[in-house]
Amino acid sequence: MILYAHSLPNRPPDEWQTLDAHSKAVAALAEAFASHLRAGEWGRAVGLLHDVGKARLQFQQMLQGLRAKGNGTDHAKYGAKLAFDANSLPLAFAVAGHHAGLPDLSDLQRIANAAGPLSPPPEHFFPPDSSLPFPVVGGEDFLALEFFTRILFSCLIDADRLDSAFWARLGDRTPELAKPRIPLDPPVLLARLLAEREMQRRKHPAGVLSDARNRIFDACVSAGEEPQGFFSLTVPTGGGKTLSGMAFALSHAKAHHLRRVIVVIPYLSIIEQNAAEYRRVLDPERRGVVLECHSSAKPDTPAAGEELLPLDLVTENWDAPIIVTTSVQFLESLFAASPSRARKLHNIADSVVLFDEVQTLPTHLLTPVLSVFRELATHYGTSFVFSSATQPAFRKSPSLPEGFASDELHEIVPDPASVYRILRRVDYVFEPAPMTWDEVADKLLSEKQCLCIVNLTRHAYELWKALNPGPGSAEPRPIHLSSAMCPAHRLAVIRRIRRLLRAGKPCRVVATQLIEAGVDVDFPVVWRAMGPLDSIVQAAGRCNREGGPVRGCVHVFTPAENRLPGGIYRTATGQAANKLETLRRRGGEDDLGEALANDPHLFADYFTALYQLAATDGANIQQERRALHFRSVAEKAKVIDDGGRGIVIPIGKGRRVVADIRSREVHVGEQRFTRQDLRALQRYMVNIRERDFAFLSDRGLVSELLPNLDVFVLDMAQYDKTLGVLKPNQEPAMETFFQ
Repeated sequence: MILYAHSLPNRPPDEWQTLDAHSKAVAALAEAFASHLRAGEWGRAVGLLHDVGKARLQFQQMLQGLRAKGNGTDHAKYGAKLAFDANSLPLAFAVAGHHAGLPDLSDLQRIANAAGPLSPPPEHFFPPDSSLPFPVVGGEDFLALEFFTRILFSCLIDADRLDSAFWARLGDRTPELAKPRIPLDPPVLLARLLAEREMQRRKHPAGVLSDARNRIFDACVSAGEEPQGFFSLTVPTGGGKTLSGMAFALSHAKAHHLRRVIVVIPYLSIIEQNAAEYRRVLDPERRGVVLECHSSAKPDTPAAGEELLPLDLVTENWDAPIIVTTSVQFLESLFAASPSRARKLHNIADSVVLFDEVQTLPTHLLTPVLSVFRELATHYGTSFVFSSATQPAFRKSPSLPEGFASDELHEIVPDPASVYRILRRVDYVFEPAPMTWDEVADKLLSEKQCLCIVNLTRHAYELWKALNPGPGSAEPRPIHLSSAMCPAHRLAVIRRIRRLLRAGKPCRVVATQLIEAGVDVDFPVVWRAMGPLDSIVQAAGRCNREGGPVRGCVHVFTPAENRLPGGIYRTATGQAANKLETLRRRGGEDDLGEALANDPHLFADYFTALYQLAATDGANIQQERRALHFRSVAEKAKVIDDGGRGIVIPIGKGRRVVADIRSREVHVGEQRFTRQDLRALQRYMVNIRERDFAFLSDRGLVSELLPNLDVFVLDMAQYDKTLGVLKPNQEPAMETFFQ
């Protein structure tokens, strides 16, 4: 009897993929992936084992159309039972979850108990040279066991999806899929980076700023030859961290024969500008050296018949030399239970991971995150670079048990304090009394170009109203920037702001925190509502960014209506106020400004004190990891737990995407809504609270994108071209600059 793994609609069985061929192909791929992790036998074992349940008569009848799917045709539990009975938990977890996702230990036991004997037994269809080994992990390090299980699961998912997607076209060439699409070539890429630096040297004659940037760049190239481990890149805004950090990564990859550079960035507003810069310098031919991966779409296993495009495969498994992604994507992948999110995990091994604006790492996840980082560094050949102007340093303490010892985190740039003194570009002014929005507006109106960053979207709206000139006024209208606007809208506004600043035209901007970390704008004056200490200094990075001859001015004020976001943000703001008051009492106002501008060590002290006040493992994720509760960990390890809902804003190209989805013809066997649609819509989505969604829904201001699809489109009557999604009590601004 010939046993099959996959059938093809309307094709004869002799064109189907046999179970023997699929199992061997997946085993070869998974073994190749796991060999990078020094675990090749585990990869081979999980590949051979994952589909043994397909040998059952019920599954074969389903492929032949003689039995409905789900009527005794599930197959993963049978291979999981074989591994579970052999006391090989990593294999059992990986096989049990390769369609439904990693289960908790109690669910794995239930799955194994529910599986009956295989008939025929697995030996019936595996020849002697493909016997089923059952490697067993020893010892009592359950955190290491948990993460190894995730890595093995990742190898299996990637191998299985690759072979399933391509077997019909590639025949016996499946093992070639284990090779990278484009291998990382550090010498070539580093040479391009050095050529870019030389070009910048010729464009900008020697001076304080250019000399400091060259010093930082050279230090990064030199430090790349150091042994693998953990590094900090402590450089003030304007020091050229974007290209210097990549110089370290490529130099380090060259020295240690690493396979990949992964750049992790906190915000969409930064990721696109940085990815474009990397692509311009490192991939001028657009060969795919740089992969930008920041969709918040969460595709599951593709439905039967849905073929992944090459870009989909690369995006899911990160098989590219340089990955630029978001912290949400990266961190949640470390703890994911779903196949699509976990698939990329094995490709983080033997890489350099460069965290930009590392101070934004979520405090409530720091202990489990640093624990996994240490696991990757110790056992999987991964180096980490923590880059920031406000370096947290993550010191080991009772409140941060997975933090770094004094000799464990290596600073790349010698004497960062001297670099801060050289690159100082701003003075700080601390407003003595709380200020109303009208008082702040009066100050901003006295400046031709200025930026004010506030703590809440509602505050941005109130200040924008206070700044707005009356009807018929010749005064230019202020610009509003907040998370109530979809990403495409925000990026268009940021581009407009840059044009106005370069042209020397009036430009007054009111924004929330989304503009303060890494966004390339340069104002002569910045106002910042009192907030976390790192936020204040990051906001200063938007002031006199290019180091003009006259220092910029950063005003720190307390709003009279001083509500704050809850949780760690409120705690950090209180800690910042205490720290600033201590500095003021010690040395006065001048010393306070000097410390903020010149002392990078200030932030390590600040964050260490902050972590003593905050839970760095608030959901007890480490305990859940030790108990092998994979599903529970995935549910708890969320970077942003906002409980909100994304809605589509049909604006610009988003309008055409919505119209295309709603009007397209669908043929038999095709899906009407695909993961490509989700990715296309991502740039046009805004996350809103459930109560605001209920308000919009009750008034018919949102509609289903498609019937019975949990994706909704906003009525444009509720979206303002200046303010974004309007709250129930907000009036439209009726401005039309967005194209």
